[in-house]
Formats: sequence, C-alpha cells, structure tokens
Amino acid sequence: MHIRTYLIAIGLLSSCWLTFPASSYGQDSVAVLYDIIPVKTFVGSRATLQNSQLNSTPATGYLPALTGRIPGFYTQQTSGFRQINTAVNYNVDAFLGNRPITGAGVPSENTEYNISLRGQTPIVVIDGIQRDIFSIDPENIESITLLKDALSTIALGQRSSRGILLISTKTPRAGKTNISFSAQAGLQEPLFLPKPLPSYQYAYLLNEALTNSGYQPAYQESEFDAFRLGNTPYSYPNTDWYKNVLRAHAPLMRYNLGANGGGKTAQYAIALNYTEQKGLFNEDPGVAYNTNASLKRYLLSTNVHINITERFSLGLQIMGRIQDGNEPGVGMNNLLQALKKTPNGSYPNKNPNGSWSSTNYFKDNLQAMATHSGYRQDNMKDVMANVDLGYDLNNVVKGLSIKATTNVAVQSLTGIVRERKEPTFRMVIGPSGDTTYTSIANAVAQKNDFNTVFNARFWFGQIGINYDRTWQKHHLNGSIMGDQRRTLFNYDLPAVATNLTGKLFYDYLGKYLIQGALNTSGYNRYRPGYQYGVFYALGVGWNVSEEPFLKDQSAWLNLLKLRATYGKTGNGVDNSGYYDFRSTFRSTDGRIGSGVYSAGTSRSELRGFWENTTLPNVRTWEGAHKLNIGLDASFFENKLSLVSDIYYDRYFDLLQTRGKSIELIGISYPFENIGRTTMKGAEFQLTYQQQKGELSYFVTGNFSIEQSKITFFDEQQQHYPWMQVTGLPIGVRMGYIAEGLFQTSEEAAKSASTDGYEPQPGDIKYRDLNNDGIINQFDQTPISNKKPRLYYGLTVGFCYKGFSVSALFQGVENRQIYWGDGTIQSGFQGFGGYEQAYTPVLSRWTPETAMSATYPRVTIGNTYNYATSSFWLRSGDYLRLKNVQIAYDFPKQLANLLKLQGLQLFANAINVATWASFKGQDPEVAIGAYPIQRVVNLGITIHL
Repeated sequence: MHIRTYLIAIGLLSSCWLTFPASSYGQDSVAVLYDIIPVKTFVGSRATLQNSQLNSTPATGYLPALTGRIPGFYTQQTSGFRQINTAVNYNVDAFLGNRPITGAGVPSENTEYNISLRGQTPIVVIDGIQRDIFSIDPENIESITLLKDALSTIALGQRSSRGILLISTKTPRAGKTNISFSAQAGLQEPLFLPKPLPSYQYAYLLNEALTNSGYQPAYQESEFDAFRLGNTPYSYPNTDWYKNVLRAHAPLMRYNLGANGGGKTAQYAIALNYTEQKGLFNEDPGVAYNTNASLKRYLLSTNVHINITERFSLGLQIMGRIQDGNEPGVGMNNLLQALKKTPNGSYPNKNPNGSWSSTNYFKDNLQAMATHSGYRQDNMKDVMANVDLGYDLNNVVKGLSIKATTNVAVQSLTGIVRERKEPTFRMVIGPSGDTTYTSIANAVAQKNDFNTVFNARFWFGQIGINYDRTWQKHHLNGSIMGDQRRTLFNYDLPAVATNLTGKLFYDYLGKYLIQGALNTSGYNRYRPGYQYGVFYALGVGWNVSEEPFLKDQSAWLNLLKLRATYGKTGNGVDNSGYYDFRSTFRSTDGRIGSGVYSAGTSRSELRGFWENTTLPNVRTWEGAHKLNIGLDASFFENKLSLVSDIYYDRYFDLLQTRGKSIELIGISYPFENIGRTTMKGAEFQLTYQQQKGELSYFVTGNFSIEQSKITFFDEQQQHYPWMQVTGLPIGVRMGYIAEGLFQTSEEAAKSASTDGYEPQPGDIKYRDLNNDGIINQFDQTPISNKKPRLYYGLTVGFCYKGFSVSALFQGVENRQIYWGDGTIQSGFQGFGGYEQAYTPVLSRWTPETAMSATYPRVTIGNTYNYATSSFWLRSGDYLRLKNVQIAYDFPKQLANLLKLQGLQLFANAINVATWASFKGQDPEVAIGAYPIQRVVNLGITIHL
C-alpha cells in the first residue's frame, strides 16, 4: 500500500482533501531514483507524501512536515531558527552528499534539524539531481518519497547505503491554464523558555554556594529584601533578561503564485514563492539597521515539457533562489548563551546616567548585545537548470527508448559582518553617597567585513537506454545508465563521482517478481587503483492476492504482496582533500614546539616542516550489506491497509583510527576502513478510511523500532570489561554510575573519592566499579539507555460538506536527555562562579531537605558533581500534537459567482502541545539554543 492524496468532489457543493491508498484510486506507478516503475511490481521499501500533506505544516522548509508521518524517518529539531554563515568554513563534500562533516565543515544549509532514516542521514535528490537543499517552500513540492532499501538506491553506487530523500517539484499538466495564489500569515511563540531565579533567590543561593565552598557570603540579610522589594533597582536589580531580549511573538509570512497548463505539444508549470520569517529578538526603534534574526527567501521555478514529435520529448527546468539571513552582530548563538548565563541581579539594563550597565564578570550588556551590536548577514544565490531528452525507439526495436539529462548549477554564499560594541560601565556609590561610573568594556567601532564564503559550480550528466517488453505472460524491463557529477568548489580541484548501473526486472503475470541491479561507481579523490567499486542488489516479490486460490476472496482481500531486497551498498565519506593517500607536511607557525628548533646560546630559530599524519594502507568508501523484507496488504475495498518492513543492515569498512595505536611517534594516526556496526529494526503503517455520504474520515498510524550495535571498534585494550564499547549501541554515553547523594559526613568519608577532592554531604555518590577506593576513569562505564529506540505517529482527519480537520501526533520512546550538554541549570559555575541559576536548583540538597533532594548541594566552581554520570540522565520520551489544520472549501457554485475556480480558507498550527516525561526543558531543543516555537497560521488559497 502506498499513500497518495486526492481532491475528491463530494456532490456538487464542496470538496475535501482526503488520504487514500494509491491502489484504490488507480495509481499504477511510483517514482524511484531516475525512473518510474509500476507499483504492482515494486519490491523495495518506500513511503510517499503528497503536496497537500506537506502544506498543512506552517514552516519555512519541508523537513518539519515529514516528522511523524513516515515510518523509519526521524527528525530532531535542534534550533528554532536558521543560523547564518559568514565564515569560510565549507568543505566540498558538503555538496556531494557525503556524511555530515564534523569540525569546521558545514554539511548543508540545514542548521535546524537532525534527520535520520534507519539510523543514517539520507541523501537529498531534487528532480533527479543530488543537492542538499532544504529551504524550499512545501508549496513548490509535488511529492516527497523516502527510498530505504538497497535495490531502490543502488544507482548511487558509492553513496547508496544511506537512503534517499527524493523530492519532485511541481510538474506541468496539460489542460486549461490554472492559476493559483495562496497567502499565509502566522505568529511564532517561543516554548519551553527556562525559568531563571529572581535576584533575591539567586542571592540567597549564591551565599549558600559560597559558604559550602569555604568562602564568605556575598550578601547581607538586608540585601535579600532589597532585591525582593525592588526599591533600589540600580543597586539591587531584578532584570528579567529573557523578557528584555526576547519578544513574545514574531511573524511568519508565505506567499505563493503558481500556474500550469498547456496542450498536447507543450505543457508548463511556473511557481513563484516569497517567504519571510522574523526572529524573536527585541529591537530598538532608534537603531537604523535590523538587529533581529530574520530570513527572506525568493524562489522561482519553471518547468516546461515539449513533445517535439510523437517520439521525441524535451524537458526544461530552471530553479532560482535568493535567500537573505540576518542576526545580531554579536552572533545569535553568542547572545543566547550569554542570556542563559547572566543572572537577573547582575546589573540593571542601564545606569541612572543612561549608560549601559555591566559588571566585572558580565562585561557585555545583554540589551546592548541584542539591539546595538550591529548585524551579520549572509546571502545565498543559486540557479539550477535541467535539460531532459527522451526518444522512443519503438519503431526500431519494440520497447526500446533512450533518455539523457544534463544539469548545470551555480551557488554562492557571501557574508557581511558589521559588528560593533557599546561601552559599558559599573555604577559605584561611595561612602558619602556620591555616584561614579567605572568603565568595564570599551566601545568597539563597527566592522565592515565582507566574505565570499564559497562559490560552487555543479555539473551532472546522465544517459540511459531502457528496454520494456511484454510477451504474453512475461514482462521484462532492462536498463543501462551512466552518469557523472562534477563539483568545483572555490579554488579546489574538481571532485568527480561516476556511476554505471545496469538493471533487469522480470515478472510473470505480475505475480512472481525477480529484480537485480549491478553498479560500478568511482570517485576521483581516492588512491589510484582504489577509486572504483562494484555494488549490487537483488529483489524478489510475490503478489499472493493474484493467485487463483485467493481470487474468490476479493470481497475482503484486495492486496497481499510479499517482497524482499538484499544488496551491497557504499557510503563515500572522504571529506578531506585530493591527496590523503600521500604524505603531507605542515610548515611552522613560528611558535616553540611547532616546528621551530632554538639553537645556540642566542637561541636562533631554525624553522622547518613536520609530517602531519601517517599514511593509511588504503582509504576508500564505507560499505553496507542491507536486507529488507516487507509485506503490503489491503482489505475491504481498500478501507484497511497495512505496510510493514523489517530490515537488517550490516555496515563494514567504517572509517576510524586504531585505538590500540599509541602516539609515541609524535604524529596522528590515519583514518582507516576498519569499523563494523549493525542496524536492525521494524516498521509498520496501518490505515483505515471510510466514506459515508458526505462524510469521509481516516486514521493512519505508523510505528518504528530500531537497534544499533557496534560489532568492531578498534579500541584500546581496556583494564576492565565494563569500559569497552564494542557490542554496545552506537553513540552510547560513558560515565559514572550515580548512587544518589551522600547524606552524612561519615558516609562520604567511608566511600571512594576522587584524587584531590573529598566528597561532602550533598555531593553525588559515584559507584566504585573496581573497588579500589578511588573514583577515576577506570570506573566509567556505559550509562545511557541500551534499549531500542521507538518512533511513532498518528494522523486523524475527517471531511464533511467542505469542512476538513486533520491532526498529527508524533512521539518517541526509549530516548534520553543528558542534562549536562550545556543545559545543567545549577548555576554558580562559569563567570567566576556567578553564572545564573534556574528553578530546578531549588530542590538542592541541604541538611533540611536531605531525604527529598533531587539536586546536589550548591557550590562555587566545583566540577565534582558535574562529571558525566547517570545522575544527569533524564527521560527524553515525549508525545507532541505536532500539527493541526482546519480548512473550509467554498462550494463550487459560490466560487464561480466570484469568478473563481476554487476558494479555500484554512488555519493550521505546529507544535500545538507537548507531553514530556522530563519537564525541565524541551525534549528536542536544548536550553541555550534558539527556542522551539508554536506557530499559529491563517491562510487563503485561490484558484483562478
């Protein structure tokens, strides 16, 4: 069963958007990579969403619309706003679709979501061209298909193991010209903002932390009341920095204009989109420039299909995009981190004389950072042009055809940094009551830096020949296809990837299916002699419902198909330069210990070169053997349908350094293809739909379970077996096992301790795994959850007389949050120990709360309690009401009276409600990042 959305006319008065299985309404083909094949003979694993399902989500891109709708696909939102880029830190492989780059490289323009398809980051293919473009308005997309198995992705060769996110933009349709226009406006509201302590509580706890650490208190008892009453706000402020820096709402606007039509000879589709998103930072009306975060995007797409002759067709497509980003000059992330760490009582917004206030520990004023620090901008421009040619050679050889595609694309990103800094002062009241102002931070003049972050040029060419023929009960389809993709990034040498793929599909009466594919794939950056590899995939299927013994059961059984695929796939991950297989040397930077030898009594510097790293034996792509077994079924005239898959993927030749190697030679060891892991799981999707008169309704649920395992990791020989990661899930967290809090001095004295620190009552008690009386690295062990991860989604909807309502619930189980990844809200750590504290610290340990405390005692700058341990693990399970839409389609007669073909009013929302096991923060976006938002949106769609 494959899902497709249709516009169904109910009577003569109204229409509704409904979701039905493709088989029940005649969809007989499915888009796969570089091809379209019959649904009946498809034996792989896929899931498809159509345009109307994407448009119900108010967002600037399409990724939020996929969340919870597709089994096996998971998105985690890590930021509520796109991050701009003004620095030259891109790597060419970011554009080739290799694995996400760590370190300085940026993998793609997606900075808001982590995406995973069966544990891997899928490759994005847009209209047959591999491009990591995520900021496309959903209105411009006709469908999105996730291809999950080896046979469906094998044509990518060295990059075929990760699955494919296949996007098809709007295509031309023959007929009378149809013009549509939609306008949407929404409000963004930040969610799960942390709750900082008011200044009087912070002052009280700061005294407690200082006392616990052996220091004198910072405040007298009378000063607590001064903070609490607010009578002297300049000396004892209680500044709500979150309110000062962030606004309660921000607008989001989207406008789309489209047209399509044409005759028998030529058809066209044109789409124009404008999107504008404002950020949540407050602005100063007196500042002439924009300091808020913002996004503006213009997108133009044209698609023309021409039947030059009955056998010869031509397709032309051009897509252009201009995208402008803006954020405060100090940088959005820097501002948010400062906001997280600055106490409410640190300083007032401004001093009595109107100058910006600050302290010795918090030198930069938050309000000045938000509204007077200048601005940063980036500007993305790209153009992509496709030419598709097809020729039917049926008159030469029956069933024979050829096709060719070429694509040329240019993309550039430039950045402007106009950062500045306001001077800040600390107000000092002398013994006689006189007021002076001490300079804390000096003014910094506004920069005017311009960077060309990157210029990239892409070329893709493909040619293929296809043979499709049916003889009585036999059907045969075969193809041979070759392609090459070239990327020229800045001033680097071209990166060239090539593929040659052959496929052969056979079926007997559409019942018994046998399919196979063979691919040879190359990449010019590998060592000569090791640049090419061979990959293969096989598939079988059985349409059981076509058997004679089930033909009489068609009243209740409409479809029953068993399918399976297996293949050897690859993942090209070389994200370095051309010559990784050769020794490279680094020149000195002039520092002692960096290639400089000081000689003689005068210590003259002798400069030189030194080797970067040892050479790998052979460094190539990673590989995977992938098995997928599936079942498709539908019952009772397709009212009830089921799709299920189980998979087992074995990854090998993974790049890693040898952990058993020691660096006695003084240089780094290379990455080598030595690692092995596995990923296994199961996916289910069940749909029920019904139509009774003018009422139509449906419910669709999906469920996925996945489990990873490290089968070989060349780790160092560990002293104890509990320190090993081999055999554990990927990404397991190592740390100490916490056994609660010490309650008495006697208990702490009798327990194991760390070198140089004696635990006190209220400190975390760590388990001494080797019983040597010392807590150290030998007591660290896996502490995170080893259970398989569960993902699920539920979509419900109904339509009645033009009114339609739908809702999407999405959730995760067996997930954990580590409350130490920059999110521990204890305070009193950074900034000399004066960092802001938040409400969870109120449950700290004290002698009075010893039995009920859920937080360790507060201290100044004490790192003992914040070592990685199970104490800070929290459940990351959650359920979201992710999306709701209400729409009304006006009756056709009424629309016609207005000289319209159709008129729809709608309202939708995203992140409507969340139920999470852990209440301390959003289950996806960490504290200190741009907050996740609820968006409530109103819109209108007009068809002319």
